[in-house]
Formats: sequence, structure tokens, C-alpha cells
Amino acid sequence: MRKTIYALFTVCLLVLIASVSQAQTYQIISTESSPVANNLTKTVTTVQAGDNPLDRFLISRVVKNIPTHALKGTILLLPPLGSGFQNYEVGENGDYENSFVAYFASRNFDVWGYSQRVQGIPAGACESGALDCSPMANWGLQTIVDDVAFIRQQIGLVHPNSKPVVGGLSLGSIASLATINAYPNDYAGALLIDGTIYDEDPAVRAINAAFSAALDAQLAAGIFYDGQGGPGFKFLSNLANTAPNAPTPLPGFPPGFTNHQAFVAAMTAPPLSPLGPRPGFYQLAGSIAEDRFFFADEALVHANVAQFVDYLALRTLRDLNSGLAGDLTFTGNLAAFTGPVIMFAAGHGFGSGMTDTAAIMTNAQVTMNYNEVYGHVDYVFSTNHLNELEKPILKWLKQQVF
Repeated sequence: MRKTIYALFTVCLLVLIASVSQAQTYQIISTESSPVANNLTKTVTTVQAGDNPLDRFLISRVVKNIPTHALKGTILLLPPLGSGFQNYEVGENGDYENSFVAYFASRNFDVWGYSQRVQGIPAGACESGALDCSPMANWGLQTIVDDVAFIRQQIGLVHPNSKPVVGGLSLGSIASLATINAYPNDYAGALLIDGTIYDEDPAVRAINAAFSAALDAQLAAGIFYDGQGGPGFKFLSNLANTAPNAPTPLPGFPPGFTNHQAFVAAMTAPPLSPLGPRPGFYQLAGSIAEDRFFFADEALVHANVAQFVDYLALRTLRDLNSGLAGDLTFTGNLAAFTGPVIMFAAGHGFGSGMTDTAAIMTNAQVTMNYNEVYGHVDYVFSTNHLNELEKPILKWLKQQVF
């Protein structure tokens, strides 16, 4: 009997030591707070993960200046692939109070967010050798899941008796799926805006298997990041915004194309790629011939693109393509999630892959919003996004989650 008790004590001690050791790999190194809008305060926390100075990320929190007990619930937002928490802070006319974050924070929700480890790395720093960017070799989807688990712990210190909703756009939606797949009991609900890594379409799986193999080859060759796409896209967006009628200097477009036509083309008819993982996928619905977007507030689009990060970790992108090719590492346990889910699916975004994902969430109550004519990010940039996105989410939060 004594041996059994001693053995159990030893096992528990080892588990405790292991958990403490894992927790100690994350260290908060700075915290700064400032007002961002009427009666709203933003706190940004920098977290170091391990010993390499590049392995750090940001936790953001925007909350109304009211007692904690008066808050209605917590929302944890995860970022799109090319951006950070700032993606949700861009509002019409540069007004923070018109942003996605402020909409919910001003309505007494405690809004937290994650900006992944590429945040803040300046353009050209890796290529010039100013920074040792080799840690990017390990920055995959699991890295995001682990970082988010730490943020969840910090939320628990503030709100020990309630669970947050986790969600986001694009990669933010994908990372949210991976998070509830790993920790199905830790979240009150999931908010998924056109992003998934599960798709039953054989054509989609075949396309993404090829992309995944190509990215594996790049990683094996020591190529860990893309430092061209983000800066290039920001440059094109800026040209389209500041000199829309000038002939574009960028290669790859027909002679005589203006900067604005080039931008519309890039958003409405991008080539099939690891970033456009489905046939018929485009970012925004529009017309190159008419030189316009059909549904998007273009000023809001440009303001958002200006906030893009300058680097993309290829291992993260490889993990996304692998999931769409059929790998269930980050989706195989979704049936264990029992909370409510709200989905926004774009017909020319992740489309039917979102409905395929809903089908394997067999114990969740899924609310599906599907717009067949929308591109991948039309929901968030629509001139009617308040009625199509924020208000339905608010209703869902009040009626089904909190």
C-alpha cells in the first residue's frame, strides 16, 4: 500500500514538475497600457517563449473601464495569416471606435488578442542578416496553439470562473479550430470567419497535397520564411490608394494597367497558390473590367493592408495546406467540442470546406452564415459588415454563449 501511495505521489510530482517547466518557458517581459477610444483601455503584453529573442509574441487586451464583474464575457481573437491583432482594430475613417474590437469592447465584452511571432520583424531584417531568423523554421500551427494556450491561462487569472470565446478571420479561424481541437473543454464557443483546414473535396485535397509537398521541399532546403509577399502587397495597395490612375510599375500585369486595376486584379483574380487553396478562391468579389469591388469598402481595405506584417513563416503555411490535403492533426478531435459555434463562409473563400468542417463538429451547435458570391474577406470589409458580421455575432454571444 505504501509503495502504491509513493508511486502515485512520484507520478503526480513528475507531472507537476513537467507542467511548471513548460509554464516557465513563457515569460512576460513587458506590459504597457493606454487609452484607445472613449472609455476603452488597451494593454499590450510582450511574452518571451524560450531563450531566443525572436521567439516572442504579443497579447493585446481591450476592455471598457468598468468593474470586472460587470463584463459580459471574454472574446479571444486570433489573427489572419498576414496580420496581427491590429487587423481587428482598423475602423472606418481611421476611427478606432468603428473597429471590430471596439464594437464588442464598448458593449462590455473583454476582448483579448494574439499577434504571432512574426509581428514587428522589420522588412529585410532576415535577408540582410540583421536578425537571425532561423527560429522561424519551427513556427508552425502547433506554435500558435501553444502560444494561445498561454494566453488562455492569463485570461483564466482574470476570469477564473468563466471561459472565453475563441475566434478570428482566415488563419484566425483556422487557429481557433486547432485550439478547440486540442483543448475542447477550455472555451465557451468558437467564432469562425471563413477559414478551415478540413475539406472533403478531392480536388482541393489534391491541390493542397502538391502545395504541402512543395513547401516541405523549401523547408528542407533551409527556406523558412517569405519576406517578399507582405511588403509587395502593401506597396501595391499604397500605389492603388495614392496614385490609382498611374500605370503600374509592377511586373506581371498587362501593359497599360493602372495601379488600381492591378490591385483589383490581385484581389479578385489571384492565381491558385498556397494562399489561394481552392479553385475559384479570391479575396474580394469585383470586376477587373469595371475596375471596382462589388461589396467592399475600399478605404477600409487599404487601411487594413497597411497594417500587414512583413514576414510569413512557411511552416505555418505548410500546416494549413497539409490540413486541407487531409491531415487530421489539427481537426481530428473536433467532435469533442460541445460549445456553440458561429461560422461565416464565403462561396469564393473556403466555401464548402466550412460546411464540411461543421459536419464533423457533431456535438457542437453550429450557426452557419453562407454567402455564395462573397470572396474570402468580403464579410469583414463589406460596406454592410455591421449588419452582416458584428450584429449577428453579438446576437449569438447573447443568446447562445453568455
